[in-house]
Amino acid sequence: MDGRAWKKLVVDCGLIGKGYTQVDIDLTFARVKDKAAKKITFTEFLNAIAEIATKQKSTKDGVAAKIVAAGGPKSSGTVAASNKFHDDKATYTGTHVKGGPTTNDNRISLSSLADRSVADARGVQVGRKP
Repeated sequence: MDGRAWKKLVVDCGLIGKGYTQVDIDLTFARVKDKAAKKITFTEFLNAIAEIATKQKSTKDGVAAKIVAAGGPKSSGTVAASNKFHDDKATYTGTHVKGGPTTNDNRISLSSLADRSVADARGVQVGRKP
């Protein structure tokens, strides 16, 4: 388990408080891991839980019970805010209102794309029969 995953575990399980702060998360991780390693092993994880228990004046089993009761990591994704110009189709303007050109008209070719004669909002030439 790396430092980021350790911090997410501690925060998601609600282990912060009662003598264990945000600063203690990184300090505990640094204390229990091997100096050359970037991740902690399961044995080092158990030592970290014991250190949290001593800081909170609790037992290792109590801290472990909190971790198990949390039920794993929480996902906290963002939700886009509503945008009236995108979500409300009544505010659409230009070719979006009229439908715009499509690729399944079977009339789009290089010659029709290069033709600069007058056309309506859908891209159909004025005076030309489809």
